[in-house]
Amino acid sequence: MTRMPLEITNFFLAMQAGPSGAELLGSLFAPDATYDEPFSGQAEPHRGRDAILAAFAGSRTDDFDDAVINLGAVEVSAGTITVKWTCYSKAIPGGSGSGTNVFQLEDGKIISLTTTLDQM
Repeated sequence: MTRMPLEITNFFLAMQAGPSGAELLGSLFAPDATYDEPFSGQAEPHRGRDAILAAFAGSRTDDFDDAVINLGAVEVSAGTITVKWTCYSKAIPGGSGSGTNVFQLEDGKIISLTTTLDQM
C-alpha cells in the first residue's frame, strides 16, 4: 500500500477549505518553491511561496468554495508524490474536472508542484 505523506494530505485539505485554508497552504511550501499550472495561462511556473499563494488566490471564486476533491491513485517514489484527483464544484464547467498533481518534497516542504488537467 502506498502512503501519501501528511504534507500532501494537508495540501488537499487546505485547498478544499477555501480562503480559510490559505495559512495552512502557505505553511506547506518552501520559500523558493515552484508551481506550474494550467489555470492562469501563465507560461512560466510561479516562483516563491508568495507567488504561489497569489496564484491560488487569483484562481478562486466564491463559487469554488463548494469544492469537493476526491483523490484517486497515489504513487510515492522517493521525494516525488503523484496524485490523481477529481474536483466537483459549480465553478467548474460541467460541474467537475480531473487531473494530476506531481509534488516534490524536501525536508517536509513542497518544493515543486506541477498540475495537469485531463482532457475532457
